[in-house]
This record gives sequence, C-alpha cells and structure tokens, in this order.
Amino acid sequence: MTVYRKLLPTDLNAYRDHLLRLSANDRYARFCGFKTDEAIVGYCRGIDWRFTIMVGCFVRGELRAVAELRTEPKVWPGEGELAVSVEPGFQNQGLGSGVIQRILTVARNRTVRRLVLICLISNRRMQAIVRKFLGNLESECGEVIGRIELPWPNQMSLLQEALDSGTAMVNGMFDQWSGGPEPEPAAA
Repeated sequence: MTVYRKLLPTDLNAYRDHLLRLSANDRYARFCGFKTDEAIVGYCRGIDWRFTIMVGCFVRGELRAVAELRTEPKVWPGEGELAVSVEPGFQNQGLGSGVIQRILTVARNRTVRRLVLICLISNRRMQAIVRKFLGNLESECGEVIGRIELPWPNQMSLLQEALDSGTAMVNGMFDQWSGGPEPEPAAA
C-alpha cells in the first residue's frame, strides 16, 4: 500500500535511512553537491522542525520519496525552499509529483506565497516538476532556480489537507492490522 503523509520528528530515522539509500547521483542532485553518509547523518541531526515541514510517500511501510519545505519567516518572509528526493527504484512512478502536490497544499495553508527550488542545470526531472506545477525557471551560475507562486488558502485547500491527513491515519491503521507485507513463497 502507498501512503502519503506529513513526517514528524519521530520519523527522523526513516528520513535519514531514505537519504542514505539515494544513489551517488541522486544525492548530488538533491544537495547540489556530493554528500557522504556522515554528512547526511549530520544534516538530519541539524533539521529544525520549527521551520521544516516534510511530506513523505511510504511504499509498503518504507519511506521512498520526500518533499521537504524549509521556511524561515525572518529570513524569507512568505517564502519557503523546497527540496525533493525519490529513491532510484521508485523514480518515474509519480511519487515525486505526489509529495510535491501535497507539500504545495500544506505550504499554501500556512500562507507561504512562493516556493523556491534550486537544482543543478542537469537536473531535468526537477525542472519538469516545476513546470508541471506552473513554476518559472531561471538559470544562474550553473544552477536553475524554480519559483512556484501559491494562492491564498481557501476552504478547498484546507479540506484537501484534512482529507490527506485523515486518509494517512486510516491507511496507517490498515498497515498495522495487516502485519506488513506478505512473505514471498519459498522456492521448490
């Protein structure tokens, strides 16, 4: 079962493990530079949950894709920085678009007016996602800066976030009741 939901500080280990499973190329694209395992562990320890919101996609109980929104009201009033990561075996399946769609709703409902996404000029997937969500792209010094303007929250956006949260809770209960994935049959 695939479940999209907001991540909590208690999900930090799952997030760290997700980032550690990224290939070297995906790590480079996610962080706009090379990151060692130790650097990723340090990055995760340094997350300030007061200014960070994440939406993750769990596939059969494992975190496989994440949209991370960082806000800093004093530094970026009304803006947030968006980063996305999808594990190699789960790319091109719509998981990245799924987490971005949900984080856009969450950001909108917190009156974030603009999301900024910085990626390498070679990261065509992220550029396509920015275009998909009607963002603008600009090239600067070997990087591409995408900007997505968000409308003010309304009843529908608030309802969508509430429905996503409720659905995630119900799906999580079903996963617990089912006891996880069924074992593979033994070879004869």
